[in-house]
Amino acid sequence: MLKCKSIVIHGDELAKINREEEALDDNEIEKGRRIMDWISRPEVVFARTTPEQKLLIVNACQKLGHVVAVTGDGVNDSPAIKKANIGVAMGSGSRVAKDAADMIILNDDFSSIVNGIEEGRLIFDNLKKSIAYTLTSNIPEICPFIAFIILQVPLPLTTVLILCIDLGTDMVPAIAFAYEHPELDIMSRFPRNPKLDVLVGKKMISWSYLQVGMIQQFGAFFTYFYVMNDYGVRPGTLLGLDPEDGYFPAAGDVYNPNMPFNGNSHGGDANYKGRMNWLKKAYGDIDIRLFYTDRPADAWNRCRWSEDNNSPKFYWESSETGKQICYTTESLKYAHTAYLVAIVCLQWADGVSAKTRTLSMGQQGFANMMGNVGFLSETLLILCITYVPPLNWIFETRPVAFPHLGVPVWPWVTTLWLYDEMRKYFIRKDFEILESGQKKFSNWTSRNTYY
Repeated sequence: MLKCKSIVIHGDELAKINREEEALDDNEIEKGRRIMDWISRPEVVFARTTPEQKLLIVNACQKLGHVVAVTGDGVNDSPAIKKANIGVAMGSGSRVAKDAADMIILNDDFSSIVNGIEEGRLIFDNLKKSIAYTLTSNIPEICPFIAFIILQVPLPLTTVLILCIDLGTDMVPAIAFAYEHPELDIMSRFPRNPKLDVLVGKKMISWSYLQVGMIQQFGAFFTYFYVMNDYGVRPGTLLGLDPEDGYFPAAGDVYNPNMPFNGNSHGGDANYKGRMNWLKKAYGDIDIRLFYTDRPADAWNRCRWSEDNNSPKFYWESSETGKQICYTTESLKYAHTAYLVAIVCLQWADGVSAKTRTLSMGQQGFANMMGNVGFLSETLLILCITYVPPLNWIFETRPVAFPHLGVPVWPWVTTLWLYDEMRKYFIRKDFEILESGQKKFSNWTSRNTYY
């Protein structure tokens, strides 16, 4: 027996089926079953239908979970237009149809509906991209406080610098996603399930927090430990170091061999013990009194940027305080700034990755000029926060050494971008072509990471 994929249902047949099912209760599973079977065919045409029958067709489509759009121009179309998820009236149609519709096509061109669908998909895509980009930086922002509370690590990022990211460097790039051009495959995709594919779902949270966010966290923390190590504070000694007051030489505060040193007091300085403990823990097993006198090479060479190592003065003397950076809490200010710069560099890679959901960056390009302006604006802003003296005072940042300006984090930036390119490649590699000609992503990568 030949099974035809295309059928034509006359209005009289609909009326006959409707009369047979009128006696059934609305909750009966068989009520409307015949109409839903017809609608499930790949191609179906209902001819010579009445307004009531058009309403039956819309109800049946909605029961099957479809998003229904109804077009019309006459009074007899208005009940179905009103019932549909999206009612579309012609610009030359009756006033009743226009009042019942959600949208009016002024040029009476049905191709405008296709353009409207494309624009709707583009808006939904761009909202997802902007949200995903914004959520990602939350992980490297919150993890410093977790490490501070649990491990008692000196805070890698201050709350003021978090505001610099959320209200400063991330602002323009996030807005620029509204101007992103549509991806090349936007109209060939299978329609999304409105109940499952929501704006912010589990897969977006996984991508933003557990995947890209974790890469950003590791890259930012690596920068923090790298900078602190260059200034003499080894990574292993940072654990449990935060509660101690930092060593910061006061004016005239030098080691006096005639004064007894018992770890409790020195010259009546109440903060001396805390400062000495911070220095001793930060450096390790060494006679901390040596740092007050000749600073022997075997101890001082542990600091990469120091006067004894013939480093430029810019690297070993703080521009804000005029005092040494190595083995002092001033090094923490430089680590704060380097951590902030690292997040911005990682957000560059995140912004490039979020420009597309399935295509490679080589296929999409950088045609969005607002996005390019966003990247430029966050770069200029972070440079100002880092190197402009008034902003150093306001945000408590420091002009970091140029080898610390995004250099330690760059391998992580590359890793983030390559990871997302590989993810998209595996999504594109395996997809299902439906009878309608649309493609549906159904492999493991798309089911778990296609947000």
